[in-house]
Amino acid sequence: MSLPGYFSLLLFIICITGCGISRHAAGLQSNAETAFEAENYSAALNYYEELMEHNKRRNREISGTEYYNAGISAWKTGHTGKAAGYLELAGRSGYTSEISVRILAEAYREIDNLSREIDRLEEYVDKFPDGERINEMRRRLFETYIESRNHNLALELWPELDGSATSDPELLESYFILNRIMNNDAGLKEIAEQLKSLDGNNTLALEYLGEHYFWQAENRYQEEMDAYEENRTRQQYRQLLDALDTINEQFRMSRDYFERLWEIEPEPRYAVYLKNIYTRFGNEERAGYFHRQSEKN
Repeated sequence: MSLPGYFSLLLFIICITGCGISRHAAGLQSNAETAFEAENYSAALNYYEELMEHNKRRNREISGTEYYNAGISAWKTGHTGKAAGYLELAGRSGYTSEISVRILAEAYREIDNLSREIDRLEEYVDKFPDGERINEMRRRLFETYIESRNHNLALELWPELDGSATSDPELLESYFILNRIMNNDAGLKEIAEQLKSLDGNNTLALEYLGEHYFWQAENRYQEEMDAYEENRTRQQYRQLLDALDTINEQFRMSRDYFERLWEIEPEPRYAVYLKNIYTRFGNEERAGYFHRQSEKN
Protein backbone atom coordinates (compact mmCIF):
# COMPACT_ATOMS: atom_id res chain seq x y z
CA MET A 1 0.00 0.00 0.00
CA SER A 2 1.32 3.46 -0.85
CA LEU A 3 2.07 5.92 1.90
CA PRO A 4 -0.81 8.25 0.92
CA GLY A 5 -3.15 5.25 0.93
CA TYR A 6 -1.94 4.19 4.38
CA PHE A 7 -2.64 7.62 5.87
CA SER A 8 -6.06 7.69 4.27
CA LEU A 9 -6.91 4.33 5.86
CA LEU A 10 -5.61 5.48 9.23
CA LEU A 11 -7.68 8.66 9.05
CA PHE A 12 -10.75 6.59 8.17
CA ILE A 13 -10.21 4.26 11.19
CA ILE A 14 -9.75 7.22 13.55
CA CYS A 15 -12.90 8.81 12.22
CA ILE A 16 -14.93 5.62 12.62
CA THR A 17 -13.58 5.06 16.16
CA GLY A 18 -14.24 8.66 17.15
CA CYS A 19 -17.75 8.55 15.82
CA GLY A 20 -18.34 5.33 17.74
CA ILE A 21 -17.13 6.92 20.97
CA SER A 22 -19.35 9.97 20.43
CA ARG A 23 -22.36 7.78 19.76
CA HIS A 24 -21.62 5.82 22.97
CA ALA A 25 -21.40 9.02 25.03
CA ALA A 26 -24.53 10.40 23.44
CA GLY A 27 -26.35 7.15 24.21
CA LEU A 28 -25.26 7.22 27.85
CA GLN A 29 -26.35 10.83 28.20
CA SER A 30 -29.72 10.15 26.59
CA ASN A 31 -30.32 7.12 28.81
CA ALA A 32 -29.28 9.06 31.92
CA GLU A 33 -31.56 11.99 31.18
CA THR A 34 -34.50 9.71 30.34
CA ALA A 35 -34.08 7.75 33.58
CA PHE A 36 -33.68 10.96 35.61
CA GLU A 37 -36.81 12.54 34.16
CA ALA A 38 -38.73 9.32 34.83
CA GLU A 39 -37.46 9.46 38.46
CA ASN A 40 -35.72 6.12 37.98
CA TYR A 41 -32.86 7.42 40.08
CA SER A 42 -30.99 4.16 40.50
CA ALA A 43 -30.65 3.72 36.73
CA ALA A 44 -29.94 7.43 36.28
CA LEU A 45 -27.06 7.29 38.76
CA ASN A 46 -25.53 4.30 36.98
CA TYR A 47 -25.77 5.99 33.60
CA TYR A 48 -24.39 9.31 34.85
CA GLU A 49 -21.47 7.63 36.59
CA GLU A 50 -20.65 5.64 33.46
CA LEU A 51 -20.90 8.80 31.37
CA MET A 52 -18.64 10.76 33.73
CA GLU A 53 -16.08 7.96 33.82
CA HIS A 54 -16.19 7.81 30.02
CA ASN A 55 -15.53 11.55 29.77
CA LYS A 56 -12.74 11.43 32.37
CA ARG A 57 -10.88 8.75 30.44
CA ARG A 58 -10.95 10.97 27.37
CA ASN A 59 -10.09 14.17 29.26
CA ARG A 60 -13.47 15.65 28.42
CA GLU A 61 -15.10 18.21 30.67
CA ILE A 62 -17.96 16.99 32.86
CA SER A 63 -20.83 19.46 32.91
CA GLY A 64 -22.41 20.93 36.02
CA THR A 65 -25.72 19.40 34.94
CA GLU A 66 -24.22 15.92 34.96
CA TYR A 67 -22.77 16.40 38.44
CA TYR A 68 -26.05 17.90 39.63
CA ASN A 69 -28.29 15.15 38.29
CA ALA A 70 -25.89 12.49 39.55
CA GLY A 71 -25.94 14.11 42.98
CA ILE A 72 -29.73 14.25 43.12
CA SER A 73 -29.93 10.63 41.95
CA ALA A 74 -27.40 9.57 44.59
CA TRP A 75 -29.39 11.33 47.33
CA LYS A 76 -32.65 9.76 46.20
CA THR A 77 -31.08 6.31 46.35
CA GLY A 78 -29.51 6.73 49.78
CA HIS A 79 -25.89 7.32 48.73
CA THR A 80 -25.27 10.27 51.03
CA GLY A 81 -21.50 10.59 50.53
CA LYS A 82 -21.79 10.41 46.75
CA ALA A 83 -24.61 12.94 46.77
CA ALA A 84 -22.52 15.46 48.73
CA GLY A 85 -19.51 14.95 46.49
CA TYR A 86 -21.38 15.34 43.21
CA LEU A 87 -23.44 18.32 44.36
CA GLU A 88 -20.32 20.10 45.60
CA LEU A 89 -18.75 19.59 42.17
CA ALA A 90 -21.94 20.86 40.54
CA GLY A 91 -21.75 23.98 42.68
CA ARG A 92 -18.14 24.59 41.66
CA SER A 93 -19.29 24.35 38.05
CA GLY A 94 -21.83 27.07 38.73
CA TYR A 95 -24.80 24.71 38.85
CA THR A 96 -26.72 24.99 42.11
CA SER A 97 -30.29 25.39 43.31
CA GLU A 98 -32.41 25.66 46.42
CA ILE A 99 -32.84 21.88 46.35
CA SER A 100 -29.14 21.08 46.03
CA VAL A 101 -28.14 23.42 48.88
CA ARG A 102 -30.83 21.91 51.12
CA ILE A 103 -29.71 18.38 50.26
CA LEU A 104 -26.11 19.27 51.01
CA ALA A 105 -27.10 20.63 54.43
CA GLU A 106 -29.05 17.45 55.18
CA ALA A 107 -26.26 15.24 53.83
CA TYR A 108 -23.65 16.86 56.05
CA ARG A 109 -25.98 16.43 59.00
CA GLU A 110 -26.16 12.69 58.24
CA ILE A 111 -22.40 12.51 57.79
CA ASP A 112 -21.98 14.46 61.06
CA ASN A 113 -19.92 17.26 59.57
CA LEU A 114 -21.25 20.19 61.57
CA SER A 115 -19.07 22.94 60.07
CA ARG A 116 -20.06 22.07 56.50
CA GLU A 117 -23.69 21.73 57.49
CA ILE A 118 -23.57 25.26 58.92
CA ASP A 119 -21.97 26.56 55.71
CA ARG A 120 -24.78 25.12 53.60
CA LEU A 121 -27.52 26.25 55.99
CA GLU A 122 -26.11 29.78 55.92
CA GLU A 123 -25.97 29.63 52.13
CA TYR A 124 -29.61 28.55 51.95
CA VAL A 125 -30.79 31.27 54.36
CA ASP A 126 -28.76 33.90 52.49
CA LYS A 127 -29.61 32.90 48.91
CA PHE A 128 -33.16 31.61 49.30
CA PRO A 129 -34.95 33.81 51.90
CA ASP A 130 -38.26 32.92 50.24
CA GLY A 131 -37.39 29.26 49.79
CA GLU A 132 -39.94 26.54 50.36
CA ARG A 133 -38.03 25.20 53.38
CA ILE A 134 -36.74 28.52 54.76
CA ASN A 135 -38.36 28.14 58.20
CA GLU A 136 -36.96 24.64 58.62
CA MET A 137 -33.49 25.76 57.51
CA ARG A 138 -33.47 28.74 59.88
CA ARG A 139 -34.51 26.54 62.79
CA ARG A 140 -31.81 24.02 62.05
CA LEU A 141 -29.24 26.81 61.65
CA PHE A 142 -30.23 28.12 65.11
CA GLU A 143 -29.69 24.64 66.55
CA THR A 144 -26.31 24.25 64.85
CA TYR A 145 -25.15 27.64 66.14
CA ILE A 146 -25.91 26.44 69.67
CA GLU A 147 -24.23 23.07 69.03
CA SER A 148 -21.13 24.84 67.75
CA ARG A 149 -21.25 27.42 70.60
CA ASN A 150 -21.77 30.33 68.24
CA HIS A 151 -24.02 31.91 70.87
CA ASN A 152 -24.04 35.45 69.51
CA LEU A 153 -25.04 34.23 66.05
CA ALA A 154 -27.82 32.14 67.60
CA LEU A 155 -29.18 35.17 69.48
CA GLU A 156 -29.09 37.26 66.30
CA LEU A 157 -30.95 34.58 64.36
CA TRP A 158 -33.74 33.95 66.91
CA PRO A 159 -35.93 36.95 65.86
CA GLU A 160 -35.83 35.70 62.26
CA LEU A 161 -37.41 32.36 63.15
CA ASP A 162 -41.08 31.97 62.29
CA GLY A 163 -43.67 32.66 64.98
CA SER A 164 -44.24 29.00 65.76
CA ALA A 165 -40.71 28.77 67.20
CA THR A 166 -42.03 29.98 70.55
CA SER A 167 -44.54 27.11 70.59
CA ASP A 168 -41.87 24.45 70.12
CA PRO A 169 -40.79 23.27 73.60
CA GLU A 170 -37.39 21.92 72.50
CA LEU A 171 -36.54 25.07 70.55
CA LEU A 172 -37.74 27.35 73.34
CA GLU A 173 -35.74 25.37 75.89
CA SER A 174 -32.62 25.88 73.76
CA TYR A 175 -33.37 29.61 73.66
CA PHE A 176 -33.82 29.65 77.43
CA ILE A 177 -30.46 27.90 77.96
CA LEU A 178 -28.83 30.27 75.46
CA ASN A 179 -30.02 33.32 77.38
CA ARG A 180 -28.75 31.86 80.65
CA ILE A 181 -25.35 31.23 79.09
CA MET A 182 -25.25 34.81 77.78
CA ASN A 183 -26.40 36.21 81.17
CA ASN A 184 -29.48 37.81 79.61
CA ASP A 185 -31.39 37.69 82.89
CA ALA A 186 -34.02 40.29 82.00
CA GLY A 187 -36.04 38.02 79.72
CA LEU A 188 -35.51 34.70 81.47
CA LYS A 189 -38.67 34.77 83.59
CA GLU A 190 -40.88 35.37 80.56
CA ILE A 191 -39.19 32.59 78.59
CA ALA A 192 -39.46 30.21 81.56
CA GLU A 193 -43.17 30.93 81.89
CA GLN A 194 -43.70 30.32 78.18
CA LEU A 195 -41.79 27.07 78.47
CA LYS A 196 -43.82 25.97 81.50
CA SER A 197 -47.08 26.73 79.68
CA LEU A 198 -45.96 24.43 76.83
CA ASP A 199 -44.60 21.72 79.11
CA GLY A 200 -45.79 21.75 82.69
CA ASN A 201 -43.09 19.24 83.67
CA ASN A 202 -40.15 21.10 82.19
CA THR A 203 -37.65 20.99 85.05
CA LEU A 204 -35.53 23.86 83.73
CA ALA A 205 -38.50 26.23 83.77
CA LEU A 206 -39.88 24.97 87.09
CA GLU A 207 -36.51 25.23 88.82
CA TYR A 208 -35.84 28.71 87.48
CA LEU A 209 -39.26 29.99 88.55
CA GLY A 210 -39.02 28.27 91.93
CA GLU A 211 -35.66 29.89 92.63
CA HIS A 212 -36.83 33.23 91.24
CA TYR A 213 -39.78 33.54 93.62
CA PHE A 214 -37.89 32.06 96.56
CA TRP A 215 -35.13 34.64 96.40
CA GLN A 216 -37.56 37.47 95.76
CA ALA A 217 -39.38 36.49 98.93
CA GLU A 218 -36.31 35.69 101.03
CA ASN A 219 -34.43 38.87 100.11
CA ARG A 220 -37.50 41.02 100.77
CA TYR A 221 -38.09 39.22 104.08
CA GLN A 222 -34.53 39.91 105.23
CA GLU A 223 -34.77 43.59 104.20
CA GLU A 224 -38.06 44.14 106.02
CA MET A 225 -36.90 42.32 109.15
CA ASP A 226 -33.65 44.29 109.23
CA ALA A 227 -35.60 47.53 108.81
CA TYR A 228 -37.94 46.62 111.67
CA GLU A 229 -35.05 45.60 113.96
CA GLU A 230 -33.45 48.99 113.37
CA ASN A 231 -36.67 50.94 113.85
CA ARG A 232 -39.22 49.23 116.08
CA THR A 233 -42.11 51.63 115.54
CA ARG A 234 -45.80 50.98 114.86
CA GLN A 235 -45.45 52.41 111.39
CA GLN A 236 -42.49 50.15 110.64
CA TYR A 237 -44.42 47.17 112.03
CA ARG A 238 -47.41 47.93 109.78
CA GLN A 239 -45.02 48.15 106.82
CA LEU A 240 -43.61 44.73 107.78
CA LEU A 241 -47.09 43.20 107.98
CA ASP A 242 -48.05 44.64 104.58
CA ALA A 243 -44.83 43.31 103.05
CA LEU A 244 -45.40 39.86 104.53
CA ASP A 245 -48.56 39.44 102.44
CA THR A 246 -46.51 39.74 99.27
CA ILE A 247 -43.60 37.76 100.71
CA ASN A 248 -45.80 34.84 101.75
CA GLU A 249 -47.48 34.76 98.34
CA GLN A 250 -44.07 34.55 96.67
CA PHE A 251 -43.02 31.78 99.05
CA ARG A 252 -46.23 29.89 98.19
CA MET A 253 -45.51 30.21 94.48
CA SER A 254 -41.97 28.97 95.04
CA ARG A 255 -43.26 26.10 97.19
CA ASP A 256 -45.65 24.97 94.43
CA TYR A 257 -42.84 24.86 91.87
CA PHE A 258 -40.47 22.94 94.13
CA GLU A 259 -43.13 20.48 95.24
CA ARG A 260 -43.86 19.76 91.57
CA LEU A 261 -40.15 19.23 91.01
CA TRP A 262 -40.04 16.97 94.07
CA GLU A 263 -42.84 14.87 92.56
CA ILE A 264 -40.98 14.58 89.27
CA GLU A 265 -37.62 13.73 90.88
CA PRO A 266 -37.01 13.99 94.66
CA GLU A 267 -33.58 15.57 94.64
CA PRO A 268 -31.96 16.89 97.86
CA ARG A 269 -31.49 20.39 96.44
CA TYR A 270 -35.26 20.74 96.03
CA ALA A 271 -35.71 19.58 99.61
CA VAL A 272 -33.41 22.38 100.83
CA TYR A 273 -35.68 25.02 99.32
CA LEU A 274 -38.83 23.35 100.66
CA LYS A 275 -37.31 23.08 104.16
CA ASN A 276 -36.58 26.81 104.16
CA ILE A 277 -40.00 27.73 102.81
CA TYR A 278 -41.84 25.68 105.42
CA THR A 279 -39.60 27.17 108.09
CA ARG A 280 -40.77 30.63 107.03
CA PHE A 281 -44.38 29.39 107.22
CA GLY A 282 -43.74 28.05 110.74
CA ASN A 283 -44.64 24.51 109.68
CA GLU A 284 -42.12 22.59 111.75
CA GLU A 285 -43.36 19.15 110.72
CA ARG A 286 -42.96 19.76 106.97
CA ALA A 287 -39.72 21.69 107.50
CA GLY A 288 -38.33 18.75 109.49
CA TYR A 289 -39.38 16.25 106.85
CA PHE A 290 -37.63 18.12 104.06
CA HIS A 291 -34.61 18.76 106.28
CA ARG A 292 -34.19 14.98 106.62
CA GLN A 293 -34.70 14.53 102.87
CA SER A 294 -32.10 17.19 102.08
CA GLU A 295 -29.44 15.24 103.99
CA LYS A 296 -29.92 12.07 101.96
CA ASN A 297 -27.40 11.20 99.25
